Amino acid sequence: MRTYRTANYLAACVMAGAAGESILLAVAIAKLGDEAKVLTEYNGPSGERKITNRITGGLTASIANQFTVALSVLHYWRDDASHGVMTTISEIEAHASLMQLLRLAQFASDHWDKLAS
Repeated sequence: MRTYRTANYLAACVMAGAAGESILLAVAIAKLGDEAKVLTEYNGPSGERKITNRITGGLTASIANQFTVALSVLHYWRDDASHGVMTTISEIEAHASLMQLLRLAQFASDHWDKLAS
């Protein structure tokens, strides 16, 4: 929130994405019960997709789709942050990123038992 308030919009988006990533990993570790395995798989090729599929496999389509959509906070600004290019991220995009993070956190909390089992 501080980076958003000080107009550091790229930083706000990057931190929202990192927090979203933490939520994804926390759910995966709770579900699979093996932190080292989750982190190894996540850091490998197509890791995010593989971990997401592990979580959503066996869930109802509604819960799986909502979780996948809520994870979109991980994708929007990753390229700008990782490649060191000039950014055009605006206040509107940073605000959207923070709202997406909040929604992901609420969804994960509301459906933790289903996501992590």
